[in-house]
Amino acid sequence: MAALLLKSCLFLGALSSVLAEAPKVVQMQTYRQKRETIPERLLKRANFPVTLGNAATVGLYYVNATVGTPPQEVSLQIDTGSSDVWMFGPRSCNASTSPCLGGDFDVSASSTSKVLSEGTFSIRYVTPGSGIVGNYVSDEFSMGGMKIKQLTMAVATDAKFVPTGIMGIGFNVGESIVQSQGVDPYPNIIDELVAQKLTNTRAYSLWLNDLGSSSGTILFGGYDTAKFTGDLTALQIQPDSQSGNITSMTVAWTSLSLTDPSSGTTTLTTSDFIAPAILDSGTTLTGLPTALYEPLAAFAGVVDDPDYGAVVNCNISNYPGTLNYGFGGPGGPSISVPFYELAIPATDLNGAPLTFRDGSPACTFGLFPIENGQSILFGDTFLRSAYVVYDLDNLQIAIAPTVFNTTKSSVVEITSGSGTGASSVVTGITAKQTATKVAVPGIAKTATVTALGTAPALASFGALSGVRTATTGSSTASATTKSAAGAVTVPAFDGGLLLMVAGTVGMMLMGGVFFVWA
Repeated sequence: MAALLLKSCLFLGALSSVLAEAPKVVQMQTYRQKRETIPERLLKRANFPVTLGNAATVGLYYVNATVGTPPQEVSLQIDTGSSDVWMFGPRSCNASTSPCLGGDFDVSASSTSKVLSEGTFSIRYVTPGSGIVGNYVSDEFSMGGMKIKQLTMAVATDAKFVPTGIMGIGFNVGESIVQSQGVDPYPNIIDELVAQKLTNTRAYSLWLNDLGSSSGTILFGGYDTAKFTGDLTALQIQPDSQSGNITSMTVAWTSLSLTDPSSGTTTLTTSDFIAPAILDSGTTLTGLPTALYEPLAAFAGVVDDPDYGAVVNCNISNYPGTLNYGFGGPGGPSISVPFYELAIPATDLNGAPLTFRDGSPACTFGLFPIENGQSILFGDTFLRSAYVVYDLDNLQIAIAPTVFNTTKSSVVEITSGSGTGASSVVTGITAKQTATKVAVPGIAKTATVTALGTAPALASFGALSGVRTATTGSSTASATTKSAAGAVTVPAFDGGLLLMVAGTVGMMLMGGVFFVWA
C-alpha cells in the first residue's frame, strides 16, 4: 500500500447549523480558501454553527473544534474509518518527524477535564517507529455552537510520523482500547450525538462535491435530496468473515468499467467479480487491485517518480470518459467517476506547480495499486462522485450519483424509523472483509483499454534539496528520524507540509498495533 506525501493543500472555513425545520440534523457547510464569518441572523435563530475545514483537492476534511473550559482550539481530520477522537497534547509531537498540524490540547489548562486512564491509548502504524501513545480523558467538545458534554477522547503524549489529530466517526467496536485490550467500547462521538439528543440516529451523509469546487457538506442525522440524482440505494454493510462483527464501512463492490465517448464501455471485471471495498473519507486516493490498476495506469500514461509517486500529465482531466463502479450485483447502484477527479495538481514544498520536462503540468494520479491481502479502499477520489449516507444503526450504506456544484438544499431528518431514505435495499450479495485475506476473484484477464498516449518524462527535481519522499508499501510516509531537539508546540492548521496517510483506516488494530488485513 502506497503512502502518500501531499505537498500542500487549500484550507477551508465552514458553517454548521442545526436546521430549524429539522432540529436534530447537524449540517456542516464547507468552503475553500476562506473562513466564513457566522452571520448574526443565524446566531439569533439558535442554530449550531460549526467551522469545518476542507482540503478537498487532496482529500483531507477537518473540523475546527474547541475542547475544554476555557475552550482550546484544535483541528481534527474527519474519518469514517476510525472510531476515536484524539488530538495532540503539549510537547507530544516533533516537527522533525511530522507536520504536527491542528493545534494541541492541554488537559491541565481545562477546569472540566478528567483523566480517565493514563497510557492506555495506543495506535501504531506499519511504518517502523510511527504511532501515538496517550491518555483517555473526558471533557467538553464543541464544534462551533454545538457542545457535547464530557466526551471521551484521547490526548497524545507521544506522537511520531502522524500529521494531525483525528475525529473518528466509525463504529465504536473499532476503538483502540477495544482492539488492544479486549474491553467493551465506550460511547464515541456518534453515540453521544444521539445520547445527548443532538441527532435522532447514528447516521450521517457526505457530499464532498467535485475536485475544483468551493463547497461541500456533511450532515449528521440527515441527508439532502438536492445533492444527488436518481434514488438512493442501500447496501448492507459487510461483516468481518472471522468474527462476524461489523467493524468498517465495507460494501460489496461487483464491477468496474471504463466508458469512452467514442468507443463505448470496456468492462474490466467478469460477471462473477465481487470484492469488499471500504468507503473511507480518511483516504485521499482510491485503491484498486493491481490487476485493475495497471491497465488504467497505462491508459492514463502514469509515470512512477521516486519522490512524487504516481504522476500523470494534468491533461487527462480533459478526457471526457468515466470510471464506473458497480455495487451489489446487476441490480445495484453504479457511480461514474469523471477523469478530472483523478488528476490532483501536484506542487513542491514551496507551493510551485510541478511540471514535466516539456513544461506540461504534473498531477498526482487519483488511484493506487492494492496488493493481494490488503484492504481495498475507496477514498475521496471516488467519494466526491457519490452521495453517501452512512447508517450505523441499520448497518447500511446508501449511495447515489452526486449532483456537483448545486446551491440547492432539501434536508431530510433521519429518524429512528425512517432509515437512509433509500428507495431499495440490495440484499443477497456477500463480500466479507477478513483479517487474513482479501480474495479478489473475477478480474477479467483479457480486458484492455486504449492508451491515452505516453506521458513525457518527469522533470528532474534534484535542485529541491531536503524534499521528503513517499515510501511504497507502507501506510505512512517516511521522514527523518526524531531529532534531539525534543518536542515542539503543535502549530495551528494553517498550511505547510501535510503528510497524508493512505488507508490506515483500512487496517485492524490488534494489540495496540495496526496490521493490514493480510
